[in-house]
Amino acid sequence: MSKRKQFTIEEKANVIFHLKKGEKNSDMANELGVGHSTISIIWKARDKIEQEFQNEKLSVKKLRNCTHTDLENILLRWFKNQRNLCIPINGSIFQQKTNELAEGLGKHNFNCWTDWIQRFRARHNIVFSTINGKSKSVNTKITKNWLEKVWPKLREGYTDDQIYNADKTGRFYRMLPNRTLKFKGEKCSTGKMSKERLTVLVSASITGKTMKLIIIGKSRNPQ
Repeated sequence: MSKRKQFTIEEKANVIFHLKKGEKNSDMANELGVGHSTISIIWKARDKIEQEFQNEKLSVKKLRNCTHTDLENILLRWFKNQRNLCIPINGSIFQQKTNELAEGLGKHNFNCWTDWIQRFRARHNIVFSTINGKSKSVNTKITKNWLEKVWPKLREGYTDDQIYNADKTGRFYRMLPNRTLKFKGEKCSTGKMSKERLTVLVSASITGKTMKLIIIGKSRNPQ
């Protein structure tokens, strides 16, 4: 049995870079001499890999001293206030706010690039994290029994095209992001989230045929 190839974090980041440019999974797999599943695993973990790659670059490269101390101090105070209010802050929000503050300070030629954000985060020990939510496990014994004993009787007389599964879901169109920048070691939680939503019914047959979405919004004349 051949030894499984081990990739460095830099090599994984390079694979992700080429996939983002539009190169095919199969071409990358053939070039590197690995299976398609290996490339797929790297792609699925791209967020974590890119974060580790950036951290590795920053740990090797000596961080430059801050050349915009006034901007950095104001930005840090703003970020602390947002975290105290449990407001999620992603990269886009952070970048937009930085540019707004720079403009307010008269730094009209300043542009907040990714490298500047990475150095700011490294200087102040800020990391990216997923906001924790609730999870519930499924009883596999019950589902297995249902599939083996109940389901065959229920589907008698129906073709796969005639059997649909439908479920409703909520579209929270004003929901804040569930990932945020935070200080390392800080508990990652948030306050009350927006409840404004649309209810959507989605359905598909066993063969993959889908039905038109049914959307329920707010009544024009609520009782």
